[in-house]
Amino acid sequence: MPEAVETVRDVREPRLASWSEVFNCYTAALATWLAVRTTAWWRPLLAGGPTLAVREADEGLLRYDHHPRPPLEVLGLVVRHGDDWRQVYEAQQAELAAHGALVVCGDTYHQPWHRGYRRRHAPHWITVVRDGHGDAVEDPLSLITEAGPQRPRRIEVAPAQFAQWARALPGTDPVHRLRERSVAGGGDLALGARYRWLAVRDGPGEQAAAVPDPTRLTGADAVLAVAARFRPGAVRDLRQADDLWQALRQRELLLAAAEADPGLLDEEALRHWRAATAWWRRVPPLLARLRLREAAGLATDTTRLVGVLTELAPFEGRHLAADRSPLR
Repeated sequence: MPEAVETVRDVREPRLASWSEVFNCYTAALATWLAVRTTAWWRPLLAGGPTLAVREADEGLLRYDHHPRPPLEVLGLVVRHGDDWRQVYEAQQAELAAHGALVVCGDTYHQPWHRGYRRRHAPHWITVVRDGHGDAVEDPLSLITEAGPQRPRRIEVAPAQFAQWARALPGTDPVHRLRERSVAGGGDLALGARYRWLAVRDGPGEQAAAVPDPTRLTGADAVLAVAARFRPGAVRDLRQADDLWQALRQRELLLAAAEADPGLLDEEALRHWRAATAWWRRVPPLLARLRLREAAGLATDTTRLVGVLTELAPFEGRHLAADRSPLR
C-alpha cells in the first residue's frame, strides 16, 4: 500500500462495526448518518423492500434500483457541491454542527484507508460524525477486494487531510453515474465537481412525478432480464457486477435488521427472505470467477450463474409494500 496509509490513525471502532458485512458503501454511510439521530436506523433504508428494478440505460448498461424510492428522497437529503475547499469546508462544518453527522460523496482513489486508494476510482460515501471525542470519519463497511480485505474504520479527521479524503469522483464513468442516480433520485448530482456532500433539504421540497418507463422491470422480471445478459451468445458486460453484489447486501441487511427488530418481519416473510438470500449469496463468487477468467483471457462459462439467477428470480417481487410489507 502507499506510504500515506501509515498516517491514518484509528480511534475506536465505528458504532455500526457489527453490521459491517451487510452494507454497501451507500447504506453504510446513510446508516451511520441515521444512527446519530435514531435507534431503528434500518427502517428508512428497508421501507417497502427489498426490491430490485432494472431499466435500459445508455451504452448498453442497466440502471439498477435497490429501493422502491431513492434513499436520499426518502431521507430528505440533497447533493451539494463546490470546487473551492475553503467554501466547501465552511458549508460542511455548518452541516456537521447542525446535524452531528455529514455524508461525503467520495472516491476510493483518495481515501488512504481504503483498498482502492491510488488504484482505482469508485464511489465510496463516508460519514463524518461529531461527538464528545471530536470529529471522526466512520466507515463501517467491510468486504473482500482484489487487493485484500477491507475492514470497518473510525479515523481521526484533520482539515488538511480531509481536503484530500473528501475529493469526489471524476464523474466520467457511466456505471458510477447510474449508481449515484439510483441512490439520489432527481436533482443535480454534480458529478465532476471537485467536492460533493449531502445536506438536509431546506423545506419539504417537491418531488417530480415519476414518468412511466416501459423498459423498467421489477422483481422476477428484473432478475430474468439480468440472467438473459449472461446466456450463451449474449454480449456480457461485467462492469455492473457490483450492482448484483449490492442486491445481496440489501437482503443481508434485512435479515440482520430482523434479528435486532423482531417486529420487522413476520415468520412467513422471514422464511422467504432467508431462502432468497441463500440463493443471492451464490451470485458474487460466480461473478468474481468470471471476472478473473476474463481478465486472464480464459474461456468463461456462465451456465451456473444463469441457473442461480433463474432459481432466485421467483423470490423477488414478493413480500413487498404493495402486497405484504415487511415493515410494520
